[in-house]
Amino acid sequence: MEFEITPEEARPCAGKFASYLKKTVQSVSLEKAAWSNAPYRTTFFHQLNGDVLLYEVQGSFDFHDRLVNFVQWINAQRFSAELWIVVGEESDVSLAQLDQLKRNGVGLYFMSSDGEFQISQQARNPALQVVPDPRLKYGDRKSEVVACVKKFNDGHRKDGLRDLCELVEGQTEKVLLTAARKGWINITEPVIRGKDWSDQINAMGSKNIMNGGRDALVDSKLKDDLHSFRGARNLVDHKVNSKREDQKRQRQFPERMMMGTRLVSDLLSLQRKIK
Repeated sequence: MEFEITPEEARPCAGKFASYLKKTVQSVSLEKAAWSNAPYRTTFFHQLNGDVLLYEVQGSFDFHDRLVNFVQWINAQRFSAELWIVVGEESDVSLAQLDQLKRNGVGLYFMSSDGEFQISQQARNPALQVVPDPRLKYGDRKSEVVACVKKFNDGHRKDGLRDLCELVEGQTEKVLLTAARKGWINITEPVIRGKDWSDQINAMGSKNIMNGGRDALVDSKLKDDLHSFRGARNLVDHKVNSKREDQKRQRQFPERMMMGTRLVSDLLSLQRKIK
């Protein structure tokens, strides 16, 4: 492998990282621009299910201005891309530098003494960032919704989506419990708590449980949306056999996150109406 722009001190690590990449991907581009108008060329890049993964291999860690500007350019374009810095084990990275990488969404690989590579910090893909509608109201659940979104946007996408599923499920039950306490429905709290999430959603969409000739708690659209979002839990828990499959699955996550934040707001609005 012939390097041109990669510094001499980074080339031993770069050679080993190239071998590491080729274990999982068929083709790796060396020192080329990932996009025709890109203002920077990283050591390597490759594409995975439409995502561009860029790797800047360094002899000693340096998140310099040109890299910072490159990251900001990628974010501004909202490219489906991740940028990683790769360093050897002898490279020192301070907590302040790690925090700077995290704020900019840059990942970090360390090469160990045996030539293996470990992820120290996850990269962030700007195309997979979630920005909920600012008009949504979350009441006393706001901090929980914000925590779910932050976790997701920080790169812990499965955990963020799983937490949001639990939040929506919990809020579904709270609506039914509130309706029972206010005499809107003819089922008791123990019965409600004994139902699984699917049955609770069905109950909310049924006129049969309503007292006083009221309409069902939710219309057919909201009922269907809740069932659709409930499937996000299966999406999170579904096992995949390769990084490629995982990347493909995670591209579905942002839409589910956006749906989940809206559902929390809708359910809270319904709960306030019952009160």
